[in-house]
Amino acid sequence: MTSISFCVLGSGSGGNCTVLKIDEELFLIDAGLSIKQTRLRMESVGLSIHDVRGLFVTHMDRDHFGTSWPGHVQRMGLKVHVGPSHMETACRFGVPVSCLEVAGETETSSVGVSVRRIDVAHDDTGCSAFIFEHDGCRLGWATDLGHVPGHLLEAFVDLDALAFESNYDRDMQEASGRPAFLKERIMGGRGHLSNRESLDAVRRIHADSNLQHIVLLHLSRQCNCPDRVRSLWNMHGGDMAKRITITNQHEPTPMLHVQTIRNSLFTR
Repeated sequence: MTSISFCVLGSGSGGNCTVLKIDEELFLIDAGLSIKQTRLRMESVGLSIHDVRGLFVTHMDRDHFGTSWPGHVQRMGLKVHVGPSHMETACRFGVPVSCLEVAGETETSSVGVSVRRIDVAHDDTGCSAFIFEHDGCRLGWATDLGHVPGHLLEAFVDLDALAFESNYDRDMQEASGRPAFLKERIMGGRGHLSNRESLDAVRRIHADSNLQHIVLLHLSRQCNCPDRVRSLWNMHGGDMAKRITITNQHEPTPMLHVQTIRNSLFTR
């Protein structure tokens, strides 16, 4: 039985947005694409933006929550779930206080989805990673990670699917014409994850999980290449390489279905 399905509509510095389907309810993880692009890309996988019930926002950078969304949120009466450190920014961007909720340890919709937030480092205000769980099925979500903290690895266990940042190739980053301060911001532990850091973290998560899908997020347009990512995984990812989906900025992934596996080796 499929418990959770999701489709990454776009991922990268130009805008991040994913549609999450739990039973018949739709949610968005981040809303960094325009309303029009979100609508069109949802329609391309047979879904309607008008059926979205709420948003989970990892952080308030404009590539994760775009300028067109506060008005849409107010018109539709959507709940926007953010971490405590992002509440003030969300209000300043125009999200009505009545539409804001702090993403906490447990939140339940009418279909019984629980959501856990894990705080991680990113720039000054941090970022929220999430675990979505429904009917014994668990999806882990982490992007814009400055580094991989131990408490995230402790939380990301017994997952059935994982979406994880793989932002830059270190050689491409160091050889780029970017200024030194930007390279330091990205690689200094509060910016983004390299391909190798991502692979090493996913390998550790995989050891305590039963991953059906591994989705790689937020590839840099200037300092990464899908071919390099796939080559790294083919060389060092073992059997996991068969399960990766590499996202991009311009088109949605297929709708990925996560099954509830009742006879898992892991106890839920």
